[in-house]
Amino acid sequence: MKSRLLYILIVLVSLSTQARAEDSRYSDGTPLLFGIDMDYPPLEYVDKDGTPKGLDIVFTQEVMRRLNIPFTYSPNTWENISGDVLSGRVDLGMMVYSPYRKSLTNYSRAVFRLYYQILYRKNSHERFDLRSLSGKSVAYMSSRPIRDTLTKVGAVLNEVKNLSQATQDLSKGKYDAVICFRYQSSYMLKKYQIKNLTAEDLTLAPREYCYVSHDKNLIDSINVVLEKMEAEGYINEVYGEVSATFGGFSIPRWVWYLLVVLVIGFLLILIVFQQRYQKKLREEMIRAQRSERLKTVFLGNISHALRTPLNAIIGFSDVLDEDGGNMSIDDSRQLLHLINSNGKQLLYFINELLQLSDIETDASPLQRSEVQVEEVMKSYQEECRKDLAKGVELRLEGEPVTIAIDERLMRMITKHFLSNAVKHTKRGSVTLRFKYIDKGLHVEVQDTGDGLPEALKKNIFSLLSDKATFIQDEVPGLGLTICKAIVDRYNGRIGVLSPEKGGTLMWYWIPVKKVTS
Repeated sequence: MKSRLLYILIVLVSLSTQARAEDSRYSDGTPLLFGIDMDYPPLEYVDKDGTPKGLDIVFTQEVMRRLNIPFTYSPNTWENISGDVLSGRVDLGMMVYSPYRKSLTNYSRAVFRLYYQILYRKNSHERFDLRSLSGKSVAYMSSRPIRDTLTKVGAVLNEVKNLSQATQDLSKGKYDAVICFRYQSSYMLKKYQIKNLTAEDLTLAPREYCYVSHDKNLIDSINVVLEKMEAEGYINEVYGEVSATFGGFSIPRWVWYLLVVLVIGFLLILIVFQQRYQKKLREEMIRAQRSERLKTVFLGNISHALRTPLNAIIGFSDVLDEDGGNMSIDDSRQLLHLINSNGKQLLYFINELLQLSDIETDASPLQRSEVQVEEVMKSYQEECRKDLAKGVELRLEGEPVTIAIDERLMRMITKHFLSNAVKHTKRGSVTLRFKYIDKGLHVEVQDTGDGLPEALKKNIFSLLSDKATFIQDEVPGLGLTICKAIVDRYNGRIGVLSPEKGGTLMWYWIPVKKVTS
C-alpha cells in the first residue's frame, strides 16, 4: 500500500513538474503548434468556414487543458503535415505509428488502434481477401506496410492522395478495391450515401494511432495524461466509434476492471458456498455419529423394555409348569393374572413401538380438515371423565376457534396428556386449556397429582434415546415419545413444567391456520 501511494505521489509530482516546464516554453504569445490534416475526417479536417474540426481536435483540447499548455492549429495537406512534424516545424501532430520512422521522431503510447478493411462493389462475385488480390487493381493511401503486402500478393498498386475520391471512383468502377481503416470506410459510405459498396475486415495487424513530436519531454507529459484518461474511460468516450474492435464494439478498460471484479466476486462466493457445504457436511457427519449412538441406546432400552415383561411371563409359566399341581386354585389364578398382565403390557409396548415407527416414517402430507377446537376438546373431556378418581374435577378452559389440522394426530397427543393426568391425580383437579396464539394452537394439561419423578423430567419425551431412562423399576411407555414425534412433524414445540403448587403441566404448540367464516 505504501509503495502504491509513493508511486501515485511521484506521478503527480512528475505531472505537475512537466506541466510547469511546458508552461515555461509555451504561452499565449508563443502557443504550441498542433499540425492537423485539412482533409482527414472524422479525425481532423477544416470545415468550409476554415474552422478545425474532428475527434482529434476535441481530444487534443482536453489533453492540452490538463497539461495547461496553450496551443493553436497549423492545418495543411497530409504530405506537408507529416514533413512538418518529423522536421519539427510544428510542435505536435497525430500519426499512425511506423517502425520505419521511430528513429526520426517520438511517438506517444497508443491513443487507440486502427483496424484495416477492404472496400469492393457488392455485385462482384469474386473473393476479396489478401489471398485473392493477385492481378486486381487496389487503391490505398501512402503506407509502406500496405504497399509491401500488396506487392507480395501480386496486386496492381494505386497509391492515392484523396481517399474520399478513391472510394467514389471505386463505386463507379475505376478500381477493384480500396484498402483503408475501418472507421474510414464506415464514414465515407455514410457521408457519400454509397449503396453499391461493402466492406470486410482484413487479417492485417492493427495500427497504433499516436501523438508525434520532436520534443520527447512533451511526449512524456502526454503519456502521463493518456494513461489517466484511458483509466477514466475518456479515450473511449471520444474515439469509441472509430476505435471499435469486436464487430463494431470496443471494450473500455473499466469494463475489464469490472470483469475482474466480477470474477473475484464469483470466486469469493464459490469459496463461501464451499465452506458452507463443508460445514453442512461436518454437521451431517456429527448427526450420523449421534444417530449411531442413539441407535445403540435405543436397542438397549428396547431390549430392557421387552425383557422385563417377558421374564415375568416365562418365570411365572415355569412355576405353573413345575408346581402347578401342588398349588391351590387361588395361587394358580394369581400367577395366571400376573402372566396375563405382563402379556398385555408387552403387547401395549409393541403396539406403541409400531405406532411410533409409522409416524416417523410416514412421508405423506398431513390430512388437514376444519376442526372446531372447543367441540373436540369437550369430547375428549367426556371420554376421560369415567376414569377420574372420586372427588377429582375435570375442567375445560378456552375460547371457540376453528382451525385446519389433522384431528387424528391432535387427538393422540391431547388424549395421552389427559390420560396420564387422570391416571396420576387422586385428588384436586385436572385442567385442559387451549388457545390460538402466535399463528398456532397451544394446548396444555395441568393436574394436581404427585408430579414427575426427578429422573424422568429431563428426558420425558426421549424415552428411547437416553441411557438414564430406565433407572426405575417400572418400564415407562412410549406415549410421550409418540407425542413428540407428532409435534416434530408439525414443526411445533412440546414441553413439561412442574408448577410451584405441585402436580404436572404438559403442553404443546403446533403451527396451524385459523379458519375464518
